[in-house]
Amino acid sequence: MEPTHWTCIDMPYTEEEYILDVMDDRFMGCDCGDTGSCSSSDCLCVRLSLGVSYTPSGKLATSLTSPHQKPVLECHSECSCMSSICTNRVLSRKTKHNLQVFDTGNRGLGLMTKTDICKGEFVCEYLGELISADAAKARLESTTPDAPQTAGNTSSSSMNYLITVNEYFTSGSSRWCIDARRFGNIARFINHSCQPNLVSLVCRAGCDVPRVALFACRDIAAGEELSFSYASPDSVLSTKPCLCGAKDCKLFLPFDVT
Repeated sequence: MEPTHWTCIDMPYTEEEYILDVMDDRFMGCDCGDTGSCSSSDCLCVRLSLGVSYTPSGKLATSLTSPHQKPVLECHSECSCMSSICTNRVLSRKTKHNLQVFDTGNRGLGLMTKTDICKGEFVCEYLGELISADAAKARLESTTPDAPQTAGNTSSSSMNYLITVNEYFTSGSSRWCIDARRFGNIARFINHSCQPNLVSLVCRAGCDVPRVALFACRDIAAGEELSFSYASPDSVLSTKPCLCGAKDCKLFLPFDVT
């Protein structure tokens, strides 16, 4: 049974003033109009992305093995292009796939697809509450230490739904935390796997707040459970057992020590 202690959202959410200020500081939009040129370097957003991010059908055009190799800036509300034909908008169109929460058995709840998904297709966004690093640390410390940290655990006091986005630039670094424990969407039920069928990509649409989009890294058949890796370059192995069942399973769940 799906838990009722969380609020479903369809856009990033925050109560922190400095993050709200970042959201209000909008990027300049492209002036492509109805030309359909958002698929070339004529588009400002494509130039800022250092190249085309999506194919005309909406599939990921960048390398799936190195999804963070370049920035991804989608067209947005400040752009003059027609959203109905723009090829640089994926997040705003939401998912077209039928996704369903189900009971995995030994890993609690999980998420499966009821339709076939092709490699490179957008599956869903990982939505949650944008919080500071200090708030994230406090929430992690409040979770029950012995509870398995899988997306199917329905105890609100024991589950960690936190994703940390660490970005590094020549001028420094930034850290963003997305917590789907209180506010989120269906992606909060996606479990970890050491051999996942989804890959995460950090995107931006209209402001500097990062959004985590999940794409298929291989063809996925209807009825398969969806999974992505919780690991990041800053992760270490925790003491919590991993039950993903992959051939190359690391045996323990990853944990971001930063």
